Parts: sequence; C-alpha cells; structure tokens
Amino acid sequence: MSRASRARGGTGGAARPTPAPLSRGRRIAFTAVALLFPVILLLLVEGLLRLAWQGGAIPVFVERPERPSERIANPRLAARWFVAEAAPPAPQREGFAAAKPANGFRVFALGESSTAGFPYPRNATFSRYVAEVLRDVLPADSVEVVNLGIAATNSHAMADIIDDVIAQQPDAVLLYAGHNEYYGALGVGSTQSLPGGDAVVRTFLRLQRWRVFMAVRQGVGRMRGSPTSSIAADSATASLMEVMAGNRAIVHGDDAYRRGVAQFERNLAYVARRLQSAGVPLLIGSVESNLADQPPFAVAANDAPGGARAAFADARAALARGDSAAAHAGFVRARDLDVVRFRAPGEFNAVIQRVAQAHGATYVPVAETFARHSPAGIPGGTLFLEHVHPTAEGYALLAQAFVEPLLAHDVVRRRAPAMNRLRGWDTYADERWLTELDLQIAAHVVATLAQRWPFVAADRQRDYRGTYRPADLRDSLAFDASRGASWERAKLALAHDRLARGAAAEAAREYRGLVRDAPGFPEPRELLGAALLAAGDAAGADTAYRTANAIRPTAANAGALGEMAMNRRDAAAAARHFQQAAALAPGDAPLL
Repeated sequence: MSRASRARGGTGGAARPTPAPLSRGRRIAFTAVALLFPVILLLLVEGLLRLAWQGGAIPVFVERPERPSERIANPRLAARWFVAEAAPPAPQREGFAAAKPANGFRVFALGESSTAGFPYPRNATFSRYVAEVLRDVLPADSVEVVNLGIAATNSHAMADIIDDVIAQQPDAVLLYAGHNEYYGALGVGSTQSLPGGDAVVRTFLRLQRWRVFMAVRQGVGRMRGSPTSSIAADSATASLMEVMAGNRAIVHGDDAYRRGVAQFERNLAYVARRLQSAGVPLLIGSVESNLADQPPFAVAANDAPGGARAAFADARAALARGDSAAAHAGFVRARDLDVVRFRAPGEFNAVIQRVAQAHGATYVPVAETFARHSPAGIPGGTLFLEHVHPTAEGYALLAQAFVEPLLAHDVVRRRAPAMNRLRGWDTYADERWLTELDLQIAAHVVATLAQRWPFVAADRQRDYRGTYRPADLRDSLAFDASRGASWERAKLALAHDRLARGAAAEAAREYRGLVRDAPGFPEPRELLGAALLAAGDAAGADTAYRTANAIRPTAANAGALGEMAMNRRDAAAAARHFQQAAALAPGDAPLL
C-alpha cells in the first residue's frame, strides 16, 4: 500500500467525506425538538383524554341527573382523597342552580361528618337550619345553602376544592372542621395517607387535575388488584373509625402531632386566603367535643401513669366536689392527652382564631356556645351522642352559633336591614321535622360504633348489627336505614303503615320530613296533602296541594283543591280549580 493510500486512510478506494459539524443554531434547534417532543406528546394525550374522558379528573360538581338545570356535588368526589378505597363516603345530594339567579344568595358549608349531620338523616344538618333562617330574612332572594360535608375527610379536602367552590359564586362560606385532621383521608395518622409528608400530598392533589395522571393512577390500581372496600363492608364488622386509624398512638407534642397542627393551619390559611382574594366572606367555627362524658379511647398508652385516663379520673373527681374550673381544665387535658386523635386538640381553636384574624374571616364561637349551654360549662352527653357528633339539640345549637354572626354580617345586612321576619330558635328546631324514626336511625348508628374500637378494647368488640333484633316496624325500618337502606323508603313505608292504622297525623309528620328534604319536588307535598286531609287539617292540606300544583300542575292536584274549595263553600275557587283540572285531563270522565 502506498504512502498516499495510507494517508487517505483507505486501501485504495476513495476517501469518505467528513460530515460538516452542525452549526450552533441547528444544535440548539435539535436539542429543543428532542426536549419538547415528549412535552408535546404529553399535552396531545392530555387533550385527547379531556375530550374522551370528561369525568376523569373527578370534578367537584356534576349535573343533577333528574334536573339538568341544577348541579350537585359529585358522588365520586371523595375518591380524590381516598387512595385505596373502593367505596369512599359521599357528599350530600343537595342541588343548586347551574346558573346563579340574579337574586340568588348562595352559601356553601364545608367540613367533615359533623357538617354532614352524622349520624342523623339529612334534615338534621346545621346547614338546613341556616337555610330556613335565611329564607325568612331574605324573602325576595333565591336562597341556596349547599352542604359539602364529607365523613372522614379533613382540611386537605377543603383546600383541594375551594377554587371550585369560589367558581360557583358563593355569597358566603361556612366552615366547621378539625376533628378528622389526623385520621381523615391523607391525614398524618390515616391509613389513607401518602408517604413523604405534606408536600407530597399537595403535589398529588395538584396532579389529579391531569387526566394523564388519573389514567396512570387507575392503571396502577388495576395492576395491584381491586381497592379495599372495608368502608363498604362495614355492615357487620369494622367501623369507619377502625378503618381510617393508622397511627393509633399520636402523643401530644410528638412529631406526628406537630405535623397535624401544621397541616391544619396551612390548609385553613390557604382556604381563607383564596376566599379573601375572591371577596367571599368566610365564617370559621371553633371546634368542640364531648369532654365530660367521653372517656379516653381504649388503648394501653392512655392508661399510663399521668396519662389521659388518669387526667379524666381527676377531672371527674373535681366535678363531683363542685370545682367546675378544675374539672373543665382536667377534662380538656384528658382530651388533649388522648393518643387516639379522633377529637381535635384545644390547640386547633387557637389556630382557627389566628387564621380568622390574619385573613379577615369571621370567628364563630361554637365551642364557647356549647360551653354556655352545658352543665357547669363542660360539654357532655346532653349535647353530644359520642365523642364529637352533636345530638339533635346540639346540631340546632351549632346552627345558631353560625346564624348569629352571619345575620350580623354585611353580606346579609345590606340585603335585609330589618330582622322582623326572624322566628324563634325553637321554631326552626321543631320544623326540621325530625321524627322518632330519624332519632332511632341515629341511635342504631351510635350503638354500632359504641361496641367497636376505639370505644372499647379490640378484644371486647361486639357485632351490634349482627345480633340486634328490632322491636317493631318503626325500629326495623330505622335499623335497616342505619345499615344503608333508603331513608326515603323507610319514611314512606312508616307513613303508609300509620295511615292504614288511622294515625294520619303521625304519617303527615313523616311526609313533612320528606318535603323539607326535597322542597322543589311535588310528590312529597301531594302525599302530605292527602295525609293532612285524613287528619282533618284542611288548611294544611290546601297549602300542600297548592304548592305541589305550583311546582307541577296536575289534574289530581287541581281536583283535590277544587273539592276542598267546595267543602268550604268557595264556589268561585272551586270552579277555577275544576276548570284547570278539566284542561289538564280533558278525557277524565270521573273528574268531570
């Protein structure tokens, strides 16, 4: 091989040309394309998923199936926060107009199971009491009070949905929360938590706005197998409290305790800031629990010397000798030392006051109100069913605590300068129309809880639902409803039975509860009208049928109104009603 050939680097063939180096501009362009391609692909996939998978991001509000002009809280909403649960708790189905009326006055109530009215049916919620008061003092406005309380959730959930709430143009927001901060979904001590702490939770919640992330989440869930369904399987065994409690020994002042306090303050401040920026008044209630009659929960750590149980015993001794100040301090100490964190510690009320002051919110003295209405100023079994959920009287008191500062707020005052239409508190409490059936439903729910951990030691648990035998029809219907059967059907079945037995007034009371639950639907009012007629209350029946007929005119309603007019010798009114009936059902020979 010649030197020339070797110099050309070959064995005799032509030399390969050396590629020209890329210019700096082209290198930048190629790098940019390489980096942007996956981003563009991700955005393309996200766009396609948004078009094809409308509910993929679990929207906060959805169309009400039976009334497309209304919105309700998404029944699947809690799936955002329950990372390993097939059947998480659901919010109330309370409708509000998709397009807020010009004269609309809209309030949202945020919170946990106490906001949701647990363990009572929906009519016990403090938000419905507030709604009745507002409808009285704002007669010219279309009042909507929408309850967004969901059991076993905490401030993470409220911070997650607050922008969606603001988008619905509320005139005010009420917030009562704090008891679920440790064991509620994504809480520091919950079984439904994420590794990595608060920053990971906030990132997780933000990522759920993306359909791609939700698709990955569902895919991972399918690969791992079906999510647990311990909440749905609660009917005979574990309570929701048992299911949610992961860390069952959170000592006052330890790292988990401090992280819970910080989590509560950070999320509450975020909610308050967002509402303040939007110009929406926020009313935040202090939290209260059963101090006098709820012993520390059943774990060994509470029995340690100087622990929660010893403090509780000292408080009871102080109360017995008439030292209410020492008793109150002792009961508060017992609650705060209880390592099972199903009751908000006293420190949370200081957080609520700080946040309210820093962000222009209204502090609502719920705890102080409960104390004023309790023997020796110590809330106990007269106002609480168990550890944190109020009695029916307690829920009325919770409503009053919110109503008073709300009525004094400019957002109401500028619409209703005079409060002369306001009725007495007892009237509002009575017109919740809670019947013995409703109270028995709550009693069965509480009895089920009381025989499970943490109220009793794990080795002393009993299956209340598996052993209880109902005493009569009402008790049987209440027992079934406490296990998840339809409350509405229970009310209808009991009312039908009472009518058949000649107890029309009792039947009417059940129907009144259904009317209050669904005021915009005619059917409960029609049933109420018939029951009141049977009970001899012609004036009440006339009102019920008139309202039902205004909602949905029917020949039957108009005919009933005509007959009642005839009975009171009002021929002109009878003629109008019978003419309407004939127009609505021209071929109805019996009616004519």
